[in-house]
Amino acid sequence: MKLFTIKATLMVAFLLLVGLFSWMGWKRSTATIDFKKMEEARLAETQKQTTDQFTNILKNIGASTDVVKPDILNSTDTLRLSMAIELLDTMKKYVYAGVLAEKLAEQQQSDWRYLQSARYFLLETYSHEQPENEFMFTKKAKVNLEKCVAINPLNYAAKIDLAICTKNVNDVQPPSDPLDLMKPAKLLLEVNRAQPNNTDALYYLGKLAVETQQFEKAIERFKKLVSLQPQNQENYLELSDIYLKMGNEKESKLWSEKAQRIK
Repeated sequence: MKLFTIKATLMVAFLLLVGLFSWMGWKRSTATIDFKKMEEARLAETQKQTTDQFTNILKNIGASTDVVKPDILNSTDTLRLSMAIELLDTMKKYVYAGVLAEKLAEQQQSDWRYLQSARYFLLETYSHEQPENEFMFTKKAKVNLEKCVAINPLNYAAKIDLAICTKNVNDVQPPSDPLDLMKPAKLLLEVNRAQPNNTDALYYLGKLAVETQQFEKAIERFKKLVSLQPQNQENYLELSDIYLKMGNEKESKLWSEKAQRIK
């Protein structure tokens, strides 16, 4: 009898749960969980933690090595700052070097120093020693590159670096304004118009064209690169890959064979 009673109780509970879930289904507009909102909140919290962690790194950068004393962070001695940057460079302490280069750039309003600072932060991302902070280092580099270009719009090396940084940041954090998605291409085109034979600008314009499936434009860029860099095997392989994406296997094979002939 007891067993029967337990079974009956469980059956009633089960039916009640089924009824509850069914009711939630009927009331979907008011009862469903907003998973998208939950994910956005989680990402926002993660981003806040990453930003806070990055801020702490910069705040305590003076303690990262005993060779360069932390009091230099308050120094206005440009010679001492320059020597410290060179020393940190040889030690591969890129974040510390980037912080000091940025400080010197602010003092001198130097586009070259802002570019130098940005490249130190980017070098840190290439080392992969702090993968959890690589996005923040890229954003930091982007800010310094924007300052560099603002001071000297003719600094084309900085414009190319800024285009790449902006693209990388946009891929992780899509901008609210869709026009911002066009900034990398806009910067590269500015360089290309001023310096038609700039191989870095041509290469990244070609890659962007492939990504947006503008294959004819991509072919035009990489064929020009082949004419400028006939011994660069990568450009031939890029053309081979583009033709393959277009379904032109014959042309793809032709460029692949050309690449193989390069020693």
